[in-house]
Amino acid sequence: MMNVRRAAVILVSILLLAGCSVSPPSADESTPATPSQGTIPSTSATPTVGTSQSISPTVEGFEFVTVEPDNYGFARAQESTKLVVAWAEQYCQMADLTPCTGVRDRAVPLCIEKWDCHPALLVPFEEGTVAFVSGGIFPEPRVFAVWRAETDPDVAPFGGARKLLEAYLLTVGVCPNEGGGNPRGASCPSM
Repeated sequence: MMNVRRAAVILVSILLLAGCSVSPPSADESTPATPSQGTIPSTSATPTVGTSQSISPTVEGFEFVTVEPDNYGFARAQESTKLVVAWAEQYCQMADLTPCTGVRDRAVPLCIEKWDCHPALLVPFEEGTVAFVSGGIFPEPRVFAVWRAETDPDVAPFGGARKLLEAYLLTVGVCPNEGGGNPRGASCPSM
C-alpha cells in the first residue's frame, strides 16, 4: 500500500512539473499571415515584450492587432530614426503596401521604454497602421500592425486603426515620443 502511494505521489509530481514547465506559444507561432502572403490578418497574437514576457489582451479591440517578426530582415542592429525609416520603406515595398513614398513625413515617432527612448515609428498605410519596433526591451525586431483601413467600421469604435494600435503599444512599453525624446507623458507606463 505504501509503494502505491509513493508511486502515485511521484507520478503526480512528475505530471505537475511537466505541466508547469511547458512554455506558451511564441508570438511567431500564433501570428496570422502577413500582407505579403496575400491576406490581411484579422486576428491577433498575444502581445509580447522582447521574447519572453507575454501580456494578455485586456482591452476590447486588441484582437485586431498583429505582432510579427521582421520577416524580411531589414531592421538594423544600430538604433536611429533614420534606420527605422529605411526599414519601414523597405518593408512597405516588400509587403506591397501603399503608399511607400513619404514614409518619413507621415511617420509618428515612438519611444521604446519610457526612460531610454529607443527609436521606433508608427506609419499609416492604406492597408493599415504599422509600428516598427526594435531595441531596448525588443531585442528582436517586431512589426505591430492593425491591418484595417483607418475608416474601417470594425475599428471605428476604438477611434480607428491608429488609436487602437497606439493603445496597444502602451501595454508593451512603446510610447509616443512627446518631443525631444521625452516620452514621460501621463499615458506612458513605467515598465
